[in-house]
Amino acid sequence: MATEAAAEHQGRADRLFRKTLGKYELFFLGFGSMIGFGWITLTGGWIQDAGVGGAVAAFLIGGAIMALVGLVYAELAAAMPFAGGEHNYLLRGMGPRLALLGSWGIIGGYVTVSMFQSVAVPRSATYLFPIWRRFRCTRSLAPRCT
Repeated sequence: MATEAAAEHQGRADRLFRKTLGKYELFFLGFGSMIGFGWITLTGGWIQDAGVGGAVAAFLIGGAIMALVGLVYAELAAAMPFAGGEHNYLLRGMGPRLALLGSWGIIGGYVTVSMFQSVAVPRSATYLFPIWRRFRCTRSLAPRCT
């Protein structure tokens, strides 16, 4: 009975959805959504503030930390291959109350990433269209730009 229901469900899913993204498209979609482009446009400011050596050291330290985080996620995904990702890991490891708190923390992290990207978008636009640099406002809601 269960296999018949699963086959019927799969048949309906095949009619509704087509697989159009391959493994390369999915990889670059995920990579782009995780990494973003803000770090590319803001690197110049980091080099000005910390110098070339400081920026290189920061990238190396950050890369080492992210490699460790990637290893942890690889182990968690292999141990618990269920939908839900981080929430599922927190739920199994710490219980429902801390999982709720942790999941809200993760959502907060995702929201703050959008703030970082919102700084990078206007800077990228002024790189592409240098004439826009004339229209920089000195204050928000200023009556006129200088």
